[in-house]
Amino acid sequence: MNLNACRFTFLLLVISLGSQLSGCFGTSPPTRFYTLSSPEIPTGPTQAGLDVVLRVGPLTFPEYLDRRQIVSRSGQNGIALAEFDQWSGPLEDEVTRVLVAGIAEKLASPRIAVLSGKFSGYPDTVKWYRIPVKVIRFDGFRGGTVALSVVWGIIEKRDMHEKHLFTRESTITEAVAGNSYEALVAAMGRAAGKLAREMADHLAALIPK
Repeated sequence: MNLNACRFTFLLLVISLGSQLSGCFGTSPPTRFYTLSSPEIPTGPTQAGLDVVLRVGPLTFPEYLDRRQIVSRSGQNGIALAEFDQWSGPLEDEVTRVLVAGIAEKLASPRIAVLSGKFSGYPDTVKWYRIPVKVIRFDGFRGGTVALSVVWGIIEKRDMHEKHLFTRESTITEAVAGNSYEALVAAMGRAAGKLAREMADHLAALIPK
């Protein structure tokens, strides 16, 4: 067999092997992105009728949750990272959005503004409150339950000083209606919504009538 024939035969073998490997391993599945569901954030009140400004944050998360992959429980002590099921944005932003929307919906007052950013541009006559949140755990078992454990508080800002009104630990569980990541994320959204309503109940007792 001459040299050209050998090269041709070798090329055919390479092409054939590549096709077989492609058939064995296939292609990677597409990545699916998720977001937590929340109520519509009401239109903010005008400054003329504004009495109270609430700022949700900052939120802090444990290192194991500081990632785009959705984290679920695996066994008693293990966790699993979903390489192809990820958050559409930072989890901090997702949870903050749900808390802001849930608190605003529950309080539902034209006198109250609920924000996720810094206090700015508001008159000195309004009362300001800040709600820091430390997330301890936010994950669950697919087909099982989700657990949201946090330490949070309410801080009143007076002039240039802040006064801690109280600190509270909250743990919320929610059943996951299925084995999919979509069902897991839906349960996480419901748990965050329950936390928002719990916060709103405490805030309602503090805000001047």
